[in-house]
Amino acid sequence: MKKISINSASAAAILIASSFAFVGCSGGDNKGEATPAPGATTPAAGTTAKVSGKLTIDGSTTVYPIAQQMGEDFKTDNPDSDITVNKSGTGSGFQKFVRGEIDIATASRSIQPKEDADLKAKGIDYIEIPIAYDGVSVVVNPKNDWATSLTTDELKKAWSSTSTVKLWSDIRPTFPKEKITFYGPTDNHGTYEYFTEAINKKKNDLRADCQKNQEYNAIVQSVNGDKDGIAYVGFNYYDQNKDKVKVVPVDAGKGAVAPSAATIADGTYTPLSRPLFIYVSKKAYDTKPQVKAFVEFALGEKGNKAVTDSSYVLLPKDLHDLILKHVSDEKTGTLFATVAPGTKLADLYSKVK
Repeated sequence: MKKISINSASAAAILIASSFAFVGCSGGDNKGEATPAPGATTPAAGTTAKVSGKLTIDGSTTVYPIAQQMGEDFKTDNPDSDITVNKSGTGSGFQKFVRGEIDIATASRSIQPKEDADLKAKGIDYIEIPIAYDGVSVVVNPKNDWATSLTTDELKKAWSSTSTVKLWSDIRPTFPKEKITFYGPTDNHGTYEYFTEAINKKKNDLRADCQKNQEYNAIVQSVNGDKDGIAYVGFNYYDQNKDKVKVVPVDAGKGAVAPSAATIADGTYTPLSRPLFIYVSKKAYDTKPQVKAFVEFALGEKGNKAVTDSSYVLLPKDLHDLILKHVSDEKTGTLFATVAPGTKLADLYSKVK
């Protein structure tokens, strides 16, 4: 487990706008009266008193840079708090959430119906909160001068479990007849699940010979050292390693689009743009002032700064306002569990509001 330190440096912020909108939850909206946990302090109404007490966060490796900085900055503002942020992967984080071991689960894909059912079976209510946008990025070695774009059909042809692709030329005849090597995250990562569903149209469907790694930086290093390598990673890991890997624009039928803050925000980088989430235990939110304070912090100005400093994409103000109301009302449950990759959340919201 990583105990938060408070001396990390900040990178330059990326200011963006977005056309996506938030889909409110369909679960209960009961508001509980907060009861301070043993050993915790809470500010009186209208004050800015600091909070103390333990707070545990675990889950997505993709979301980890955001959560880590939020944790460091929250600790700076609340020095008596005891906050731990870890990155066991989205799937592992949800397992810990179901077991009641953590207060907040971070996720690079939405909760799955089975995970939701497991939480309901345990009597665990949760608040689902999008905190940023990301774009799963297909990357190759900088010396690769042929894969200047790939269609979603070509990506499926290459990455699906039934793929017969062995050479680059098997993807497209004009590509060189050189052996292709596949790299990617392990199957407990939300990025793995999102990519396979978005590209192969079936979650967890992936070619068996993909060389998987738990750490995204290790994946980047693998592609950097392999002229014929290809991988997929979160936008953050591409954006901060442009000297090591080259991104491949993706053509979903309307022309090739490369991931960027702008194309992720406006949804034109499809179907690989996605929201990133935190899932907050409602019991912890209601009974641990430090948890409620952290959520408010995460949705405030310093939380937004953590998103941009981590090279991810800010939510637009109208969406941010909806999220603030959603949290204030303590809405529980999910509508995101059945949302298909590439779906514009604004379209969904317009149907249900």
